[in-house]
Amino acid sequence: MNVEVQGVKFGKIDKPEMINNEYFSLDNYILKLKCNVSSMNEEMKKKISSALINKYGKNNAQYISSEGSYLINANMRACAVSKDRKYWKFIILEESYKSQLIKVLPKKIIDKI
Repeated sequence: MNVEVQGVKFGKIDKPEMINNEYFSLDNYILKLKCNVSSMNEEMKKKISSALINKYGKNNAQYISSEGSYLINANMRACAVSKDRKYWKFIILEESYKSQLIKVLPKKIIDKI
């Protein structure tokens, strides 16, 4: 499967909040992806279709039969972290990553996921 990032659009970005001498800001963004599945057999295409619809919703995972590709609008969240509000690191926030995120993010941020 070939995956191409076609764009990133940032939405609401929270005001940075100081916690333990670091700034944290929660950000919403949409990642636009194109996944080419034309080389896969029908059984794999069905599994991929089901997984994409479960993950992103039917309206956000559209199949383009003429290209053998899915266009995906992935609504995502990230946490921006900075010590000086000048240089920022971004951490992708996914419920499935929560067990790892609790090791690196303050509880106040984890509670907002």
